[in-house]
Amino acid sequence: MRVLVTGGAGQLAHAIRLVWTAADLLIPSEQELDLGNPASVARIVAESRPDVVVNCAAFTQVDRCEAEPELAMRINGTAVGLLADACEAQGAMLVQISTDYVFDGTSARPYLETDPTRPVSVYGLTKLEGERQAMRSTRHLVARTSWLYDAWGKNFMNTMLNAAAQGRALRVVADQRGAPTTCRALARQLQKAVEEGWQGLVHATCQGETSWHGFAAAIFEAKGIRADLSPCTTADYPTPAARPAYSVLDGSGRRRLGTDLMPTWREALAEVVQSPAGPAGAGAGPHA
Repeated sequence: MRVLVTGGAGQLAHAIRLVWTAADLLIPSEQELDLGNPASVARIVAESRPDVVVNCAAFTQVDRCEAEPELAMRINGTAVGLLADACEAQGAMLVQISTDYVFDGTSARPYLETDPTRPVSVYGLTKLEGERQAMRSTRHLVARTSWLYDAWGKNFMNTMLNAAAQGRALRVVADQRGAPTTCRALARQLQKAVEEGWQGLVHATCQGETSWHGFAAAIFEAKGIRADLSPCTTADYPTPAARPAYSVLDGSGRRRLGTDLMPTWREALAEVVQSPAGPAGAGAGPHA
């Protein structure tokens, strides 16, 4: 299976390198594949002739999206349409990574794929447009995930660990709830989904839920770190972009589609702590 992965510098693309060891991976640099250039997208996809394109590229700086909405839409929305057109021309499957931020966070239960979307931020709006653009491709899988992290990359876990190492007092929001999800767990699930031929829209997060404060406490406990950690509210920590207060995604849809590989968020965290370099025995793949 020949797989083209965009966003090669990101944390999810790195997990795909580690997990998809049987695939013929093509991971072009941002200079090689300019997602803002229709000709570049069409050429790279045509020359690569992939069976699958996994779009890991995204503008994920949620607060910065508020200040640069046009750039956010170009990366998170318009570029996905370019990939969809290129995949359609090649008969390739497009796997688009989306987010829990397409919901407004007012639900009293985990969100289903069929629930109405009401983004409360520019980031959420642009990622929702990316979903719509991806669905133009005949063969597509849109996978919504949440709170992505791993031992590598810029993410909440590493931010917390770096701050604790500096001896900083940490106040972390305790009234936003979601499902922390490791990149490696998501990479495994995406690989299985492609192998089993899933199509459509699916929620792909680790099981269970917690708050950002609860997640931070679990990280420090798992690492054996005594940190100065206390809870705060969203109102205590204002940000340019609104965040959904509750963005837990229901996983029953993926279990109807096929094999559910997503662990609980605590099991996934334990794996990261025990194996920070990634899955044992994993290689980089032939073209990574």
